[in-house]
Amino acid sequence: MDNAKETKALSVSRAESGQKLLNFLQRRVSAPAGDLHRWIRTGQVRVNGARSKAFDRLNEGDLVRVPPFAERLPAGEETRKEARVEAAPSKLAVVFENEDILVIAKPAGLPVQGGTGHRESVASILAKERARADFVPAPVHRLDKDTSGLLVAGKTYAAVRLLTDALAGRGEERPRKEYLAWVEGSWEKRGPEELRDFLTRDRREQRVKASAHAESDEAREARCVVTPLEERTIRGRAHTLLLIRLITGRTHQIRVQLASRGHPIVGDPWYGNTEAAPREGLKLHAFRLALPLPGGGTKRFELAPPWKGPWRCHPEEKKA
Repeated sequence: MDNAKETKALSVSRAESGQKLLNFLQRRVSAPAGDLHRWIRTGQVRVNGARSKAFDRLNEGDLVRVPPFAERLPAGEETRKEARVEAAPSKLAVVFENEDILVIAKPAGLPVQGGTGHRESVASILAKERARADFVPAPVHRLDKDTSGLLVAGKTYAAVRLLTDALAGRGEERPRKEYLAWVEGSWEKRGPEELRDFLTRDRREQRVKASAHAESDEAREARCVVTPLEERTIRGRAHTLLLIRLITGRTHQIRVQLASRGHPIVGDPWYGNTEAAPREGLKLHAFRLALPLPGGGTKRFELAPPWKGPWRCHPEEKKA
């Protein structure tokens, strides 16, 4: 019998390059993980004709042979050619997209990842809308649910690894992340000022706290540079628009560092004074982002905040 009819070969696309063999099979073949491990171990799965291990990484163009009885899942070009139904408009506003990355304008109120009490998230929307892609775009960093602004997802496995490492400070190029925030009160200094604290999580209150010194081994240094852009009287109270450039990236870092100095972000239900701005959403927005791209180079993105009424601002006129 012709060998070509006895076996099936799956070609590794550019988007899938860099994945481990087991992860690739889990996406492309309908079978329990135990069966996949057994097929790999017994040589029923081969890469370019040779035996491989479950955690060997694949390259673009590799041919992965699977048993003839393996049920392949529709994916990539084959599925796209079969699709004839026009796609519905996306629920996510796209700022930029190429073959490697997707930059989204995340709205306030939508979490990045799913969790208890969340019906939808950026990740779940991408998984549904881009289910036919060779590699479903995956967010490479997080924004708080109530924070709006620029959010990046990798469209290839290699892009996800590159950007995740860069945003964690492990890459050769460190991304530049800048936020805009309206805070309560008048900011004392007029020029750029670096804020440095040590953050710890209060497990009983489920909040993050800031201190000038590391009070425990769990404390993590938090640093950012704050520049006041505008002061405005809103509803009889002084408020300041700040540009914040992150040096480190910690959970709730900006919110905690500003609140600990007596300038909580407007509308912050955890660290602010909600009575000062009733019914206001969190006025924190991921404004600018410069990040390395697969293949080299850096690209810069900018997105104006969606705030309306007395909070509306034109940051492009106040670039720092």
